[in-house]
Amino acid sequence: MKQNNLVKKDRLLIIDWLIEHFPNAFFKKPVQVKPLQIGIFDDIIEFYDRLESPPFSKKALREALNYYSSSPAYLSCQKVNTARVDLYGNEVDVVTEEQAKYAHQRFQTRYTKSDKSSVDSEKAE
Repeated sequence: MKQNNLVKKDRLLIIDWLIEHFPNAFFKKPVQVKPLQIGIFDDIIEFYDRLESPPFSKKALREALNYYSSSPAYLSCQKVNTARVDLYGNEVDVVTEEQAKYAHQRFQTRYTKSDKSSVDSEKAE
């Protein structure tokens, strides 16, 4: 369990790095979170590869981005026709109906089932 907390802490540090370097694309406050451009990881890697001494591995960066894009705030902001932003906050595309539906399903799978099971276990007590 301690290992998982360390991994989460590392991911959060990388997310803080993303927020610092790309403040118009990544946000700490859930209400500010915006859908990201499809393929934004490639743009991040392009920036990362120019760093003299990268502070973490590409694998860790990918895991942190996956963690960010699986968060309740990120999945909840995926509404049809909501603008997707690039690293600099420029609107480059919109969320499609299919993408919004997928995000909603991921949210339901990840966050509402566990809430339901905890409610059910409380009822059993």
